Amino acid sequence: MAHLCLYVGLRREPGEPEFGGTNLWIYPSAYHDANLARYTADPEQPFASLFISFPSAKDPDFARRHPGHATIEVLTLAPYAWFERWADTRWKRRGADYDRLKQGLADRLRAELEQNVPAVRGKIDYCELSTPLSTTQFANVHRGQIYGPAATPERFRARALSPRTPVRNLYLTGSDAAMLGVVGALAGGGLAASAVLRRNVMA
Repeated sequence: MAHLCLYVGLRREPGEPEFGGTNLWIYPSAYHDANLARYTADPEQPFASLFISFPSAKDPDFARRHPGHATIEVLTLAPYAWFERWADTRWKRRGADYDRLKQGLADRLRAELEQNVPAVRGKIDYCELSTPLSTTQFANVHRGQIYGPAATPERFRARALSPRTPVRNLYLTGSDAAMLGVVGALAGGGLAASAVLRRNVMA
């Protein structure tokens, strides 16, 4: 699955507390499969999930380096198929239809942010939306996949997805060496260190 990400820049008054540091996971209901099926069939349906993160609040040095500012990211799922017709176009030159679709999705994500984090209202300076085409362009991943290969039994049986490679002294780390997600990337680091040091650092 690919994703959309709304990158948000905000104004902060001197001494004003951060907008938050805890990640928010928001769903329209507990019926996740049904939510996703409805949304992927029709992008006008409610987002199947929202993930709101506060990167600047997690950086203890951010306020000193960027006084008066804060950042937020709002992510949601998005099928690559919605954007596939523009796959052969260039970044920032994808055409008016693409720009309209992108702006409509950005406006909806901004509205969700303001509804779920009311403290940001009136303080947003900047918003920019990335689409699966952006992810493909800048991360060079297949069809804008947010987490790489699916977490299937075949993935975990694949010999290529491990810390060791056929190339001498070349190791893989992060999610490529283990499994998807932040915890998978952390485990991949431990597995790569174990392979390099030839001892089990995971234990």
